[in-house]
Amino acid sequence: MKKHNLPLFVVASILACIGGCTPTTTINSIDSTAPTSDESSQLVTLEEQNLVEPELDDSEKLDLALKLANAGDFRSSIDRLSTIDPQNLNNRLYISYSLLNIENYIALYEMQSAAEQIQKPRFSALIKTQGVTVRRHVLDLEAKIQLNLGNYGKALSRLLVKAKTLKRKTELRDAHNQIWNLVSGLPYKYLKQDNQVSNKILAGWYDLAASSRSYQNHPQEQQSIFSQWKRRWKNHPAAKTPPSQFSAGNSRGGQKTNVALLLPLQNQYQIPSQTLVDGFLDAYYHAKNLPTTKAQIAPEIRIYDSSNQNIIDVYNRALKEGAEVIIGPMRQSEVEQLSRITSLPVPTISLNRLDNTQPSQTNNLYQFGLSPVDELKQIADRAWLKGIKNVLLVSPDTGWGEQSAEFFTRYWTAKGGKLLQDVRYLSSVNDFTKLLKKPLEIDLSEQRGVYIKRFINSRVQYTVRRRQDIDLVVMLGYPLKARQIKPALDFLYASNIPVVATSHIYNGEIQEALDRDLSGVEFSSMPWTLSGHLPKNINPNKQLHTAYLHLYALGYDSYLVYKNLHLLEQDIIPPIYGSTGLLSLKDGLIVRESKWAKFEQGKVIEIP
Repeated sequence: MKKHNLPLFVVASILACIGGCTPTTTINSIDSTAPTSDESSQLVTLEEQNLVEPELDDSEKLDLALKLANAGDFRSSIDRLSTIDPQNLNNRLYISYSLLNIENYIALYEMQSAAEQIQKPRFSALIKTQGVTVRRHVLDLEAKIQLNLGNYGKALSRLLVKAKTLKRKTELRDAHNQIWNLVSGLPYKYLKQDNQVSNKILAGWYDLAASSRSYQNHPQEQQSIFSQWKRRWKNHPAAKTPPSQFSAGNSRGGQKTNVALLLPLQNQYQIPSQTLVDGFLDAYYHAKNLPTTKAQIAPEIRIYDSSNQNIIDVYNRALKEGAEVIIGPMRQSEVEQLSRITSLPVPTISLNRLDNTQPSQTNNLYQFGLSPVDELKQIADRAWLKGIKNVLLVSPDTGWGEQSAEFFTRYWTAKGGKLLQDVRYLSSVNDFTKLLKKPLEIDLSEQRGVYIKRFINSRVQYTVRRRQDIDLVVMLGYPLKARQIKPALDFLYASNIPVVATSHIYNGEIQEALDRDLSGVEFSSMPWTLSGHLPKNINPNKQLHTAYLHLYALGYDSYLVYKNLHLLEQDIIPPIYGSTGLLSLKDGLIVRESKWAKFEQGKVIEIP
């Protein structure tokens, strides 16, 4: 849903369509026409020396702002545009100026500023006079802005208006696919509002999505669901031009009914493995009990203990006993063993992922797990789009903490960000003020105060200060430690620094008294922990550790992936709305896209 990196060549080509007094530069591709490093440095140098300004007219300023945007320097592009008085621009230049401003703000994730630009009366009036290409582009921009402001209905309404302007069936199907992908990514509680929505076309989309969501683990039932929906909504545009998912034949696929679960069921792996099995069986029985239009063939489930055996031997045994799909193994070392094989004989959905982002080279191996990699990428991308550059990372001194910190460091620095400090904490740490004092440079501030009092003036009233270059704190840890880290930051004069965390911070249990200490912390969240996101709540044992609760959700989702694997391979359905996230298949990896939430006064509030 949230693909924020903007193809600014699109706006450049739109500006070219407007014609006349638009900037002289026409950009077809960012990569091919972006300024070289020498050109960029020359632009910066000229900016710093303030030598260009007196010689440029408004058209040239606009042209320079476009070059800066295509070089990825959106803030400088906005600054350049701010030197232009829009009242002095003719209508065509004003449209170009406004579109570039809007694109820049979206690229910087400043959606409210983008919304203010797009709502300016002159721009709104002028857009109505433009060609259909420009109007459609603006509708796309409005949808993107409203979606990221959390105004789902408004975002969809703009796409519905856009769809009305389309005549060709291929274009209309593409537009309906765009709408369907957006609707399919909404929490279930929003879809059940169909009878409260005044826009009947939108209500129809909600109704279709709600029905389809309830039967995600019955892909062969989707065509029947669509047929029933079409009878209720026979005049709906999607009834005439359905999304690709509901095109004839797309919901069909050979269902594998002999499933083997490969898990280590003994010793230290007994509880996590049993928790995974419980989650899988929860999804299995829920699917089995749903009424369907056709007789169901329930899969036969066999569980194999891989505790004290070579995983290849266990795998081959499952094959000999008729397994058509294998789910597992769980241990990362075992996944690595399978990944060395060129091709596996049956579809195999692992319950762990290797700690890299490289495509899987093993045919029929689909790596699925709760690796923090997906969430850390989303945290980094989100922070970068907000203009954040300097990060303080706080992570546990454990295996997963170290791997997470190493990945985040590589990914963040590759984007151009700076990791100011990488702070690791032991499980025995309870006083984080001591641990964080040095990274925040509180100790240096205290030393300066002592020096001033001792050698300059003992009566000086000196206030301790933290370092001022930290834009964001990325915090990794489970609730118990997170509730100690955030108050320590507040105590050390860092209460105004944004803090973001992974889904490890929340287990779905509302504990207002305890979580007040986390107020202001944003986190990537799993849908199962947020009220109303799933058609049916999952029910893990709440007495379990947060890590095990998430494993239950992983087991639940592994059933959904198994049932939809043939469709995910064809890329004809939107991401599956699972309990661990929105699930899609990319290069042999099941990728999880998180939802977002934050703590406010002990409560969890959803955010876009």
